[in-house]
Amino acid sequence: MGLSAAALLLLASGAARAQPAGPSAEDIKAAGAEFDLGKQSYKKRAWVEAAEHFEAADARAPSAVALELAVRSRDKAGQLDRAATLAELALGRHAQEAGLTKLAEGVLKRARSELHALKVKCTPACELVLGTKLVHGAAAAERTVYLAPGGVQVNASWSGGRTRVTPVQAVKGGQSEVSFDAPPEEKPPELPASGPGPKAGGSGPTPAPSPAPTPTRDTGTKEGGGLPPVVFFIGAGLTVVAAGVTVWSGIDTQNNPGKDKVREECAGQGTSCPAYQDGLDRQNRTNILLGVSAGLAVTSGVIGAFFTDWSGGSKQDSARVEPWLGLGSVGARGRF
Repeated sequence: MGLSAAALLLLASGAARAQPAGPSAEDIKAAGAEFDLGKQSYKKRAWVEAAEHFEAADARAPSAVALELAVRSRDKAGQLDRAATLAELALGRHAQEAGLTKLAEGVLKRARSELHALKVKCTPACELVLGTKLVHGAAAAERTVYLAPGGVQVNASWSGGRTRVTPVQAVKGGQSEVSFDAPPEEKPPELPASGPGPKAGGSGPTPAPSPAPTPTRDTGTKEGGGLPPVVFFIGAGLTVVAAGVTVWSGIDTQNNPGKDKVREECAGQGTSCPAYQDGLDRQNRTNILLGVSAGLAVTSGVIGAFFTDWSGGSKQDSARVEPWLGLGSVGARGRF
């Protein structure tokens, strides 16, 4: 355990130069910090805590050193299934590292006689969760994981919240294989056009508003050619309300659950952690509200500039304005 975080940074930096899509400088610094925490826990013989820090370091900047210490920590913690799963990952990633290869083969020799080896294939590459535990490592098309005897749910996940789940009955010394195909990505529903402008129809351009019957100003009683100003004011009011809700949502997203809580609860769990998903949901809500507010502002501006009769002329009949709501849109309609 004499290796320093600086040495880990050098190893990870080398890996980054060797791979075009390697870790960033920020990732490498974060990996060094996690590695130091792992060393401290290892010295205290807090094996599970040490393993989580070493895995976090490896996730930020893949390193043979961090992965080797994660294998050792899981093994010392009595978690042979997780140590063996990491050992399989180590052989696939760092077969040229003699020390790591020797350690991994020793762990796997014990695991194959005591545990169940499960080969998992995913199309396309997926992340895995065994029961409630995220399998360490990047998304892959094929992994071998080790299970303690008994039943377990194997969950494969892809982008967009897509998942597949299958139960596996593990037996001592057993082997089996499962395959997952990702569900198709859901396409967002088409939203109806919003605003009081002409309805979209046909392939031709949207026709321009018809000109007034006479180009000269009528000195008598005038019928307005557009919407009354109250429609614009309703749109402006809705825009202010939506903006206020968006500001509230943004503040709520920053504070709940908060970066510190996510970092504390999601150490070593990856993006499937409930606290991380909660924060992501709040962020998506704020983005949607921001889009709605912007849409209302644009719609109100268009109504005020092009479709509102600001002349103030009198009308023979009374006017009526009714607000309306639609899927993904909001506005008002008038009868004059």
